[in-house]
Formats: sequence, C-alpha cells, structure tokens
Amino acid sequence: MGLAVLAVFILVGGAGLLAVAPALGRRGGSLRLLGYLVMGLGVLVAGLNAVVLIGVGEVGVVHFLGKVSPRPLEQGVHLVNPFATVEKMSIREQAFPPDGGVERIEAQTSEQLNVQLEISLLYRIEGANAPDLFQRIGTERQITSRIVLNAVRNGVRDAVATKSINEIFSPNRRELALAMREAIQAKAGDRIQVIDVFVREVQAPPRVREAIEEKLQREQQVAAERFQTEIIQERAKQKVEEAKGIAEAQRIISQGLTPEYLTFFYIQQLTNMPQGTVVYVPTEGGIPLIRSLEIRR
Repeated sequence: MGLAVLAVFILVGGAGLLAVAPALGRRGGSLRLLGYLVMGLGVLVAGLNAVVLIGVGEVGVVHFLGKVSPRPLEQGVHLVNPFATVEKMSIREQAFPPDGGVERIEAQTSEQLNVQLEISLLYRIEGANAPDLFQRIGTERQITSRIVLNAVRNGVRDAVATKSINEIFSPNRRELALAMREAIQAKAGDRIQVIDVFVREVQAPPRVREAIEEKLQREQQVAAERFQTEIIQERAKQKVEEAKGIAEAQRIISQGLTPEYLTFFYIQQLTNMPQGTVVYVPTEGGIPLIRSLEIRR
C-alpha cells in the first residue's frame, strides 16, 4: 500500500507539471517532458506494487477499501490491484508459545485440586480459511493472541477437569496430552489445526505432592513384597516338583527290584568274580555274602 500511495503522489506531481507547462509558453517544453517522466515513474512504481511474491509456506490475503478477496493467493508470483494490500500468513507448523517457550496454566482436577501445568503445542493455519480469518479476526498475530491463546487456556482447563490427580501425575502423560489436544481443537474449531500438545511439567500443592510421593512409595513397597512372595512360591513349587521326581524314581526302583531280577543280577555278578573268590550263601535273608581271596603278587 505504501508504494501505491507513493505512485499516486508521483502521478499527481507529473500531472501538475503538465498542467503548468502550457502557461510557460516556449519554455514549458522542458517542463512538459519532465512531467511525462515523472508520470512514467509513477506508473512504474504502481506496476511494481501490482506484482506480489508469495513465499514458500505462505498464503496471501488481498483486501482493498474494506473488501477482502475470498480467494487466497498461493505461493508464487501474482498480479493484483496495485492499490490493494496483500496480507501474508504462514501456513507452516508453528509453535505456541514461540521460540521454545511454555504457557503456564493453573487448572483444577476432578477432585477440585489445583495443579499448575507448563504447556506448549504445534498448530497451523489452514490456507483456505485465511481470508475468512483475516475478515473476522485480523492479522496472523491477532489470530495467535485471540484464537490460539484462548483455545489453549480453556481447552487445558476443560481436559484437566475430567482427570483425577492420579491420572494427571501418571507416568503416561500421553493420554493427558491427547485429551488436551482434543479439547483445544474443540475450542478453536476449524479456524486452526492443532497438531500436537506437549505437557512439559506438572506441579501440585506441597501437601498433594507429599501424599502422591507417599502413595508411590507404598505402591513400590507392595510391588517389592509381591515380587518376593512370587519368588518364595516359585521355590516351593520347585521343591514340590523335585520331591515328586524323587518319589517317582523310588517307586520305579521299588517296582523293578523283583526276586527274579535280583537272582539274575546275582548270577551275572558271579560270572564277573575273579578267580579264588569265596561266596557265602546264607540260608536266611536271601542275600549272599561275598569274600574275595584273590592272591596278590
């Protein structure tokens, strides 16, 4: 718009020189030539203002005399009304707050306990919605301050209000972040697209923090005791299985020691005895006594 205003002033100046030139008679020729040059410069400046370059990851919104064009300009070179203004908006992913900052929000859980959270998110503006957003809200900075900020604050509070203090301080914060993203998107509507929400830190009042730490310690102690109990039970099962194996082995051995087997084993041992062995055969008991009289040299 600045170039357009400058072009108007230049054209008016050139027209003024042309208007004054006839009154000077023969000396007005040089002034007339200067007037044409000035007007040509004005046309050139106006032409430059009619060429608009939309960069990568941007859209342009054209507006003139309070009227906004419903069709956004996509990336590339465009010819527009030289007296119109083009508002450029980014359609890339943007962080809120910018520059790696966090938004600190105080909210209440379902038990009416206050917690303080540090939140950041990624969002982007839909290019097709850029003209409507500019018509209703304003520039990209105004969109961030009015839509994104309000949606984040209200959405986070709504999401936290449905969670208990245990869910808020759960190690798995991904579920909490997903609930916040859905709530923020619901508040923002289709004006922006919420890509992701990050829960950086959660702080609770000192008394609540102490109670949570005590509960976690008790849970860890119960888990350790349960683990020890499982070890004892496993060892007991192993001993029972070992006793069953010994009992089964003894049963098999006792069933196999029949008189016929003992007689066979006795005869087999007799064949393997060295020469000169004396065998005492008792008359009672059925078990022979063996004495070796092998002569050693």
